[in-house]
Amino acid sequence: MSKELTDVLNNIIDTTEKYALSHTQLDELTSQRLKNDAKRLIHINPSLTAMALGMIASVEADFDECLKQHTLSLKLGKDPILNLNYAISMKTLGHNAESFRLIDNAMNLLPDPGFAIPIYLMIAINAGKYESIQSCEDMLINKGISIPPHIQQYFDDVNTIVSKAPLPFDIYPAIAAMQETISLNYKVGLTEYALEDINDELYLWTLVKADEKTVTLMNIELEDELSQLENINLDEFHIAFKAKEFKDELG
Repeated sequence: MSKELTDVLNNIIDTTEKYALSHTQLDELTSQRLKNDAKRLIHINPSLTAMALGMIASVEADFDECLKQHTLSLKLGKDPILNLNYAISMKTLGHNAESFRLIDNAMNLLPDPGFAIPIYLMIAINAGKYESIQSCEDMLINKGISIPPHIQQYFDDVNTIVSKAPLPFDIYPAIAAMQETISLNYKVGLTEYALEDINDELYLWTLVKADEKTVTLMNIELEDELSQLENINLDEFHIAFKAKEFKDELG
């Protein structure tokens, strides 16, 4: 692919990422421009065109179109980057479990998965895949790979959680699934996490862009769901939604 078309694709990926991080839907003009750019790739690599259109749909909050385009991209091509960006789109739309399934598959297919580790960890922690995160840390340590601070933070947070709340590993994804269902029902889309120690009790916040009334309703539902977990002690490990203004990355 020519440098010009490579730059076109990279611009689409960078732009959709910025809109996702700012929790902002594409405006009509930008959307049409990006779609026109994506279609320039169709005669060179139709799988990348479909992938790009799927990523654009994710920041338009159009799940059906996103699913359609990314599914098509996987039919048209075998490059693991297709799975990787599909995972990112699902994360943008708030489908954390599916996002993890896709990126876990991509990590097994990528010739050099090292560059994708930060994305993998971001998706894994929101999907409650703490055992996978600890395995990733062990792998890096065993290979003698230096872990940068922004990566180490994911490992430290997960190790803090599992030491403070030593639950069976399959419980964490189950809790994350509860949070995902509620988030999708309230259409908050992209979520982030934050860990906080208050009076020696651990709080795991799921950060959402929503008003306080909506967050209160979400927490009422979550509390009811959590109360139905049997033989699980959450006295010192608190799980809740919290409102956050997502950082504006568009400037």
